[in-house]
Amino acid sequence: MNKYLVFALAALFMALPCITTAGAAPEPNTGTGFEGRVVCDSQVFQGARVYVYKSFGDMLADRPVTVSAPTKEDGSWKLDCPPGTYYLAAKQLAKVPASGAPAAGDSAEVLKYDGPLAVGDCFCFQGSNPITAVPGKYTHVGFALVKYSASVSYSDSSDKDDGTLTGTVTWSGQPVKGAIVTLYMDGKDNFRGQGYSASPPTGEDGVFRMEFLPDTDYFLIARKRENGKKAGPLHEGDYFGYYVANPVHVKAGKVAKVDFGVISKAGEIGREDSLFRDTGTHITGRILDDKGRPVKGAYAFAYIEKVMAHKRPEFISRPADKDGVYVLNISKGGTYYIGARSRYGGTPAFGEWYGSYEGTGDHHVNINTGQVLKGIDIPVEKIPQ
Repeated sequence: MNKYLVFALAALFMALPCITTAGAAPEPNTGTGFEGRVVCDSQVFQGARVYVYKSFGDMLADRPVTVSAPTKEDGSWKLDCPPGTYYLAAKQLAKVPASGAPAAGDSAEVLKYDGPLAVGDCFCFQGSNPITAVPGKYTHVGFALVKYSASVSYSDSSDKDDGTLTGTVTWSGQPVKGAIVTLYMDGKDNFRGQGYSASPPTGEDGVFRMEFLPDTDYFLIARKRENGKKAGPLHEGDYFGYYVANPVHVKAGKVAKVDFGVISKAGEIGREDSLFRDTGTHITGRILDDKGRPVKGAYAFAYIEKVMAHKRPEFISRPADKDGVYVLNISKGGTYYIGARSRYGGTPAFGEWYGSYEGTGDHHVNINTGQVLKGIDIPVEKIPQ
């Protein structure tokens, strides 16, 4: 069997709205939505709001579909919205109403509670976006705010044809060693994958620098994994940062400098990653070797394209348990192509478990939104030397 040669996997990332349009109101839906807590510098934060958007583009345009009331003294918040998949952000904005909540169903009122960040405001993009609101439950989502301390500054560069980007990655005001800043051209892949370019790891001073960049806008994402890996979900103790003033315009002949604050995936932020968070739509089964024995610790993958070679999986399971059982959380129904392997990222190595679902000729399954599809067993073999 040469499946593992045909379906070599490319490197992958992690480990990261309630009115359908600005003019349409949601149906009342008490019991389904989001809840959580907002912190800043490891302390609970009162007075921030959580904003829910139908798309990443709506977030950039400050078009929320619903907004929470200000967080309470303990930093907690809660809001209702219909089942679906959304982008969430937390903000503390000086130029919006300071108290109360938007009138339910009034889209014009909702828009009054959002707007562009100004220096001094606080912001957090949830690195697990997009996140699914599961019918009949409140999905827990935590946020750690970062202060927008200074706007991008520009100085002249000796390179007149290209741009340079530099800055300091910090956590709670202290430089972060070993962080990698990745540039993305857009948010269509939710900042998973390799991106356009990546910096070398930051040193003791937390400084990164990237040269010979074309004159255009970039989205900056910083990550530091304590295990030293370059791919896979972030875990508690790792660091993540979405630059608060994304996107950054890098100009030819200029050095763009940013102050880049990141958060630690711990406490409220580290509870769950969207790759594993319950969505109400599951594919489950067992990962088994050629003798039908369970393979503990292997991962199941779901792809949206038939040709899985050199593609990033759309969804990933937690490691299979001692019985080989895995659970893939899928954000919505559709056709998915199912495989399994021992590790995240890179081309499968010698001695690694690897295989594909054999219940259909092209390894696909069909699932409806809200369905639990059981019995999708995946046979795997070790790649021979």
